[in-house]
Amino acid sequence: MRIVHCCAPLLALLIAGCSTGTRISPTALPPSSYTSRDGGLQYQLPSGWFDATADSQATGHVVLLIRNDYGATIAVDKVHLDANAREQLHQGGLLEVAQVLMSLSSWDRGTVLMRTPRLLTLDDKEVCRYIMTVTATQDQLQVTLLDTGRNVYAVNVLLSGKVAVRDGELDALQDNFIGSLRW
Repeated sequence: MRIVHCCAPLLALLIAGCSTGTRISPTALPPSSYTSRDGGLQYQLPSGWFDATADSQATGHVVLLIRNDYGATIAVDKVHLDANAREQLHQGGLLEVAQVLMSLSSWDRGTVLMRTPRLLTLDDKEVCRYIMTVTATQDQLQVTLLDTGRNVYAVNVLLSGKVAVRDGELDALQDNFIGSLRW
């Protein structure tokens, strides 16, 4: 009698496990959110990518994601603005910041501007976007600037020149990532 009594809860659990009630599949669960190095952003890891943000080589970035084939990276960098630059941002918007960053990037990497900065709206967020090509490697760099009110971030998507780029691939990749950002 004791054996039956001890097994009764186990038997009830097994029967309940076999019931036809609603189950949640692992694919229905919301994706995990990650926190940027500076704590200012929440983001989701795109499928087929890994998060290298915690790696010691990524210390200059608040987020660093690498595609599994190493053909693309998403790097989010905080744009450091002094009080004067913050005031110019409020007067001239993100286009002003883009002009300064483009000039710094072209000196640093030997880049050519492919698409001039333009303002656009992503998920009710005004952002500024431009595209550059790294001349030595033919890598494509698309930069999207966003202002969270507390910080300005540059979301950089770099696609290797060794990987064929389809029309709209940069935009789709960046738009999906930015759409997952929360602050």
